[in-house]
Amino acid sequence: MSKQDFISLYEKFLSGQCTDGEKALLERYYEEIKLLNNDWDDTLGDKEQTRKLILDKMADSVDFQPIIAISKRRAYTWMGYAASIVFLFAIGFWGWHYVAKHGDKKQVVSSIRPGKNMAYLKLANGKSIILQYAKNGQIAGSGNVIIKKINNGVLAYFQNNKNNNKQKITAAPDSNLLTIPRGGIFQTVLADGTKVWLNSASSLKYPVAFAGTERKVVLIGEAYFEVAKNKAMPFKVSVNGTDVRVLGTHFNVMGYPEDNEIKTTLLEGAVKLHSLAGNALLAPGQQGTCGVHNAGFSIKDVNTADVVAWKDGFFVFDNESLHNIMLKIGRWYNVDIVFQHITNQSSFGGTISRYKNIDVVLKALEATGSVHFKIDGRRVVVMD
Repeated sequence: MSKQDFISLYEKFLSGQCTDGEKALLERYYEEIKLLNNDWDDTLGDKEQTRKLILDKMADSVDFQPIIAISKRRAYTWMGYAASIVFLFAIGFWGWHYVAKHGDKKQVVSSIRPGKNMAYLKLANGKSIILQYAKNGQIAGSGNVIIKKINNGVLAYFQNNKNNNKQKITAAPDSNLLTIPRGGIFQTVLADGTKVWLNSASSLKYPVAFAGTERKVVLIGEAYFEVAKNKAMPFKVSVNGTDVRVLGTHFNVMGYPEDNEIKTTLLEGAVKLHSLAGNALLAPGQQGTCGVHNAGFSIKDVNTADVVAWKDGFFVFDNESLHNIMLKIGRWYNVDIVFQHITNQSSFGGTISRYKNIDVVLKALEATGSVHFKIDGRRVVVMD
């Protein structure tokens, strides 16, 4: 498969048009494309022979198709590192796949499932609706507003107009609270047409319709926004003491209380960041970080596709600490994380589907030789 073929297939996957067979093909060739796109580390041997060996071994395990590239960061160049971890993980997973297929009485395989579409909607009158159990269609109303659940994982707001029930509303006094539990994910389309994807353990408070001089929402956790343009009414996201102000743009905000920092990543357009510590402007491809107890913003260039990969179904770790990785795993799989006598300060990098069971993700990390795990019910113990 050429790189362009892979890109075309991935775009088809994002549009929801892939068949099951095409999805399997996409997973199988994911790491091959990464390998071909990076400089080769000659210490690993001949590039083509090693690539063929990896693909042959992957083909031998047709019921196990990893897309994983996680490893302890070493003193290689980034390009050489990216190539080498594919090789190391291919080896690690062949061994683990053999154990999983043939059995090992000493190993208890976890059945903890990944997250799914789950959310709770609290209306202005105090009523709560469990959205994963609600049928598609109208689920509530507020004044001239109707609230619909569509496509199982999307909540949308429309004007109650018999002639055109998709005409967006312009004014209403009520606010709603959309809460995503640990192990959940959900999307909403606000009254102005703004699309919001909410990650696990997050919540968004917003008016049923926007009025006045600005469109303001309050976020806890992580969300990706595609803001509808309206020059007369700027859009503002308030999260843990920081305000993100935009007219119309695409950006990601992460502000979990336990992270002690707010990260705003801009994909398209422009945003202005504001806190008591000061102001900052972001250009596309930049990420602004403000610590809860830190003065000012730090700005750096990032790979935006990696930052928003969570909404497309992937964990992407880029030189990330074990602590941060486990926080993300805990939220998505709804498990408690316990660190036991951890002295290893290694950073990790790589990519893995968020829709693998938790034991697959943990085995990938264990294959680096830097960390080990024990699963006890819904508790994951992390050990050196």
